[in-house]
Amino acid sequence: MPVPVAVALAPLDFSGEPRFAWRGVMLDVARHFRPLPDLLRFVDLLAAHGLNVLQLHLTDDQGWRFEVRAYPRLAEVGGRRSESQLGHGPDSTLDGVPHEGSYTQHDLRELVAYAAARGIRVVPEVDVPGHAKAVLAAYPEFGVGDVEAVRARNLEPWTRYGINDEVLNVEESTLAFVFEVFDELCDVFDSDVVGFGGDEVRKQRWADDQRTQELMAERGVATEEELQAWFLAQVAGHLAARGRRVIGWDEMLEGSGGGVGAGAGAGGADAAASVLPADAVVASWRGPVGAELGARLGHDVVLCPDLWTYFDYRQSDAADEPIPVGTVLSLADVATFDPVPADAPTTLRERVVGVQANVWTEHLDSRERLDYAVFPRLGAFAEVAWNGGPLDRASFEARLPAYLAWLDEQGVDARPLDGPRPDQQRPGVPGAPRDRASRIAELEELTATLRRSS
Repeated sequence: MPVPVAVALAPLDFSGEPRFAWRGVMLDVARHFRPLPDLLRFVDLLAAHGLNVLQLHLTDDQGWRFEVRAYPRLAEVGGRRSESQLGHGPDSTLDGVPHEGSYTQHDLRELVAYAAARGIRVVPEVDVPGHAKAVLAAYPEFGVGDVEAVRARNLEPWTRYGINDEVLNVEESTLAFVFEVFDELCDVFDSDVVGFGGDEVRKQRWADDQRTQELMAERGVATEEELQAWFLAQVAGHLAARGRRVIGWDEMLEGSGGGVGAGAGAGGADAAASVLPADAVVASWRGPVGAELGARLGHDVVLCPDLWTYFDYRQSDAADEPIPVGTVLSLADVATFDPVPADAPTTLRERVVGVQANVWTEHLDSRERLDYAVFPRLGAFAEVAWNGGPLDRASFEARLPAYLAWLDEQGVDARPLDGPRPDQQRPGVPGAPRDRASRIAELEELTATLRRSS
């Protein structure tokens, strides 16, 4: 057991007992790799904010960051791309700069021990069955269709951002591959909760592939949505045999028939095994629908709605805000986050175990850019995680000067309250800002399937 380290808390309100058991931050290291010293520093800052979970998003279309000894090409090939998208939206370009990096298992064991000594659990996430381009660049045999065609489509991890059509196939050999990856993950990370993704899976390749359709018929799976649920249930069942429970994004509830079960291993499973284990945790990011459905089905819920907790979203609508994406999420907006309103359904109130801020790094390509996006917004989020929300505005603002001074003492390159400094701006790099009303309408459309399941 690591020796506990005394942590000096930031000058925020951490009085009494914490409101939520899961007080987390998800950090995406797949889009932009952060070296181990940066992760250790980030852990120190999370601990000082009274947070106790770091979810590490280790894989995505743009990169694979975890050493898998049975499949070394995952890191060797999947961990490097020739360039990256610069900016967002239709005017984005490519920067022409190679990007690479991966963690050895030794690195990650060091991170786990370092975090544990500071009261933080590291929850690893390997995203399946979508967000698969980095996997298929390394091992095209796990893609859908002819292997050479898959190879030709995936010569390297994706240099663009967004949602890609690539998805893993559903052969038994691919499930065996996924199981072995998660076995090595469990050997490195001691968290009882393991992330398995399940988000943004485009299913057209499955729909167009004759072999996939044959497998669906053999397994009694009627739709591609059910096939996704079946696939995730196999992974969850395998992890259950390792004594682990899964956390997945709220899309994992799609196609599960509205039920929960014990999960199943691969081989001869049918549609009855497409339900998730009852102890699966739902990370609800697309508004309240997934949270409420997951709670009604008996799942624990971690709330991370994008309109309040996505720290890659722009912090103002000013013209000098660097690479403006998403809706405006200011420090004051974060302070208005009310995770479990008084009128929330009783089932939801009983099943919410925590809250989480998500830090996606498509446009956060340095430690300084990460600091800018996260701080000081993390101060408001940390108080919500500890005390519940919304925060009393006058009380929080009274603490802000001391908190900002503390961030400066820690060497954190935070965003000034009155806007970015000239060196924090990214003039000429396009963004794709959204207004809140259009995003809410989009979320309603994205969660229509879950709403029907309700």
